[in-house]
Amino acid sequence: MTRVRWVVACALTLGLAGLALSAQGPGVRITYLYDNTVAVEGVKPDWGFACLIEGSGKRVLFDTGTRADVLRHNLAALKIDLAGIQALVFSHDHGDHTMGIDAVPATAGLPVYVGAHFRLAPAVVSALERIGAKRIPVSQPTLLFPGFNLTGEMLKDGIYEQGLVLDSPDGLIVVLGCAHPGVVAMLRQVSETTKRPIHMVVGGFHLLQTPADQVKQIVADFKALGVKWAGPTHCTGDEAIRLFREGFGDHFIQGGVGTVIEVPKAVTSPK
Repeated sequence: MTRVRWVVACALTLGLAGLALSAQGPGVRITYLYDNTVAVEGVKPDWGFACLIEGSGKRVLFDTGTRADVLRHNLAALKIDLAGIQALVFSHDHGDHTMGIDAVPATAGLPVYVGAHFRLAPAVVSALERIGAKRIPVSQPTLLFPGFNLTGEMLKDGIYEQGLVLDSPDGLIVVLGCAHPGVVAMLRQVSETTKRPIHMVVGGFHLLQTPADQVKQIVADFKALGVKWAGPTHCTGDEAIRLFREGFGDHFIQGGVGTVIEVPKAVTSPK
């Protein structure tokens, strides 16, 4: 049975048997660098989202938040250096996920995966040029590295978005920026495309103005899809987050800058 506990600095450890994705032994690590709330002292909250994902010897930055100065501060506070990342993924083109790009160190040829229909702000385009990044347009499901896949673009109400899917023997780990196309619709497409169960979903679910009864149905839809762990944050909204916490109980993942989700081979007992 998978069990959880909060570890040093409010990091979250999740035990998933048999996972072999980490650069330093079996496992994958997701660190929240930018979020509306904080999980540790010394970091700054701000509207937006970014996280660093490490596994299989790779380091992938997912989104960059809104402000470069806030992202730099949080990186320094968390003692994280983005030098040497192998890829940057933008979930969508909104500024609260892209405008922190100036905090990313110059890396000639850094692949930046953007939706083919994204309309990045001129300041973001200029920043990508300054750091020597190479934009790679994505429309269909795309392999970044073994164990790292993009969902491909999904569309709703004129907003294109993509998610990042991490592979594990227990199922898929889906990382989302805002889920504008609909979080359940995105998960269903992932499930149908991969033919594999979805084990965990983290990130923004975009449920700020969603009525409680609809959120409860979304929680039920997660469970019907086989999702075992849910970590709603950023644009999900406080009430929706509360309903997810209520629905998932011990399998709820609290967000905030400084949260670390570790998916190791060993199972850790709760405190």
